[in-house]
Amino acid sequence: MNRPSTALAPRTAAILAAAFLFLVTLALVLLASPAPVGAGPRAATGSPDSMRARREPVHDLRVRLVHGNVLVFRKGGEFAALLPIDQIPGSPDSLRYFYYVEKPSLFWIFAGARTKGIRTVAAGDSMQFNSFRLLWGHEGEGLGWIYFPDVRENQHLRFSVVSGQSVDEVDPKYTKYWVELGAESEAGF
Repeated sequence: MNRPSTALAPRTAAILAAAFLFLVTLALVLLASPAPVGAGPRAATGSPDSMRARREPVHDLRVRLVHGNVLVFRKGGEFAALLPIDQIPGSPDSLRYFYYVEKPSLFWIFAGARTKGIRTVAAGDSMQFNSFRLLWGHEGEGLGWIYFPDVRENQHLRFSVVSGQSVDEVDPKYTKYWVELGAESEAGF
């Protein structure tokens, strides 16, 4: 009795060799190409390369400002919200924004003071809140980016982006998903 042959047919061997060569080439191309840092102008977050020229260090994170999104901040008992209104071209470019700040409550009974208003910030300048500080920069189209200075006053600052047309519609106390700057533990639930 003859045993069946385990050798591959010449055509099957050629197809497998070509597929193997294709996969090896694809792997080498993927390993050699640089990893995307900011994922382009449509990215919500990315690396703050332009702000690295400043004397002050910034976190490796930035948030793109988009009409219809409200940035919500939380540090300790302070809550804040920021709604971009419009970008004002000029030298330097400026951003007009609406803000809302609620200071911590006193003895868990008395509500903290609330302030809100409209402010303007020039490109590269600070947006100062009661217990934390942000930077605004403008690159290309759109409303620009929010950068987070890597300074002591921003330790344990948390932020979130929510949909809304007014800061009055957004309640930071009920926001469920936060990103904490400089968190020592890994993110997760």
